[in-house]
Formats: sequence, structure tokens, C-alpha cells
Amino acid sequence: MNQSIMNEEMAAPARTAILFDAENISWQLAEQAIELSTRFGKPILRAYADFSKAHTKGWEKPALIHGIRTIHQFSYDSKNSSSDFLMMHDAFKLVHSGKIDTFVIVTNDSDFITPIQLLRQSGAYVHGIGIHGKCASLLKESCNTFDLMIEKSEPLEVIIAETTKPASPKPKPTPNTPSPTISKKIIKQLNHAYQVTEKSKKGWVEVSILSQKAAIQKSPYKKFSSLLKHSGCFELRDNNKKAKLITA
Repeated sequence: MNQSIMNEEMAAPARTAILFDAENISWQLAEQAIELSTRFGKPILRAYADFSKAHTKGWEKPALIHGIRTIHQFSYDSKNSSSDFLMMHDAFKLVHSGKIDTFVIVTNDSDFITPIQLLRQSGAYVHGIGIHGKCASLLKESCNTFDLMIEKSEPLEVIIAETTKPASPKPKPTPNTPSPTISKKIIKQLNHAYQVTEKSKKGWVEVSILSQKAAIQKSPYKKFSSLLKHSGCFELRDNNKKAKLITA
């Protein structure tokens, strides 16, 4: 890359901000979140937390490597995080300054749903990043787009199995082919064979005997019982072993 292009890129203001909820997201996932955000261009990066808490230790490493600005805020209440409020306060300042139009919010905390919706209403594009299996569906839906990170302790094959379930194969459509046409000659042969076969006046005759009497050489159906059924003249019973003339 020549020097003029490098100078131009360095002078160009960042239009994207990646904001880490560092009390909710482990520092070990910082690099993964940054990689998922590369398509949004070179961003400014900030991490918010009460960094005096034991579980936030370790953020100095990605902060030094990637140039993440760590913003410390003591928590006034052990149940609530004051840094969450500060993080979204800064987000609104950035969007209304006109310097940032895209935000990448890295958190699993559903408390960010309303602030994210307000950011979008202010004209910002919000991309969310959270941890697989720990994000509420409403948090995902509140963002324009959303990516999931994989914790190192979670087997990759489990994620793949859950996120890439094979779709059930669609049944092949059966062609709607019309039934073969039965000629008047065959109908006449069937009726005659029935009249010759039926002697008891009860109506039912053996299909095998009827087949012998009809002696049809060329049938549009492989089975004689199918021929009787589709002729529209016969009723079948006993597993298609007996037939009765219903119309001549």
C-alpha cells in the first residue's frame, strides 16, 4: 500500500464503534467479537465494566493488543451494573455527534434491548454479538443483525449440530397422471362375463373366475381387480377377491 493511501485511511474518521459489556462478556472472547465485526470497517473499541471485580480481570490483555479503551465505572449496587448505563450513554452521545452510525454491541444482557431499539430509532445500525446459548431471542431481534460467539469450553460439534440441523427431505411430488381409459369393448366384455358367471342372484362373484370368463387380452391395468375398480361398473370386497356389478 502506498503512503498516500495509508495517510488517507488514517485520516478517515471511524464510523463504527464496538462496545463491550465487559462485565457480561469474557475478555477471552474479545478477539472473536472483533473478527466478527471486520466487515463494518475499522472501528473505535471500548470496554465498560467495574474493573475492580475479580471476574473482569484479564481485559488488559486484549485492550493492549487491539487498542480497546477500557472505561471503568464502580458499581453502586451489587445487583446492578452502573457501567451498562455509562456504555449506552456514550453510545447516544456518539450517534448524536454524527461521528458514528454503526454500533456493534457485545453483550448477553437483555437490559440492552430498549437502548438498542432507541439507538436504531436514532438512525444507527446496530449489530449485536452474544454467546451461543446465553442470549435471549428478544435481544437478537432488537438488533439489525446478530452474530453468536462460541465459548472455548463448549464443544464445537455441539454448536454445529444445533445450528446446522439438516432440513427434512421434501417428499417428491407424485405426478398427477390420469387413469388409463377403458374402452367400451372391454366394458362390454366385463359385463358379459359377469352375467355368465353370476348364477346365485346374490350378486357377488369370484374375481378369479370373472377374469377367466372375460378373457381380456390387452388391459390398460396390470391387475384385473384394478381394471374392475376403474371401470366404474363394479364394487369390490374381501381384499378385491369378490366383485359385484353395480351398473351396466
